[in-house]
Amino acid sequence: MKITRAADYALRLLVKLAMLGEESQSRVLSAEIEVPFNHLNKLTQLLSRRGFIATRKGKGGGLRLARDPKSISLMEVIEAVEGPIVLSNCLFQRENCRFSAKCKVRKTLCAVQKQMKAMLAERTIHDMMIERG
Repeated sequence: MKITRAADYALRLLVKLAMLGEESQSRVLSAEIEVPFNHLNKLTQLLSRRGFIATRKGKGGGLRLARDPKSISLMEVIEAVEGPIVLSNCLFQRENCRFSAKCKVRKTLCAVQKQMKAMLAERTIHDMMIERG
């Protein structure tokens, strides 16, 4: 599994907002976290719809976290941006794999995926904020 640039940007944005603890303008955030402004705007819309951030338009408007950073798991953010975390399509759509009934690889990949998802689910934006600060 490879995390996309969009998920990386989303995590960086949420960590930065958590560290600031207050509203900040998109252009300033874009420069500080080194995310192209047009990408930041697209992510802002998505993250706002998913309830991670709140936006305020107009003069003096900006972005802020809509939730406590301790309640936002890395898995939640990655899945909001990329969809379900799946190491292999056979784990997501077992019925489409002709080998799934007797596959030894599937069992191992399933265990790895379970551990990875558990780790991402237990780590929060707050945890990343502390590590970076």
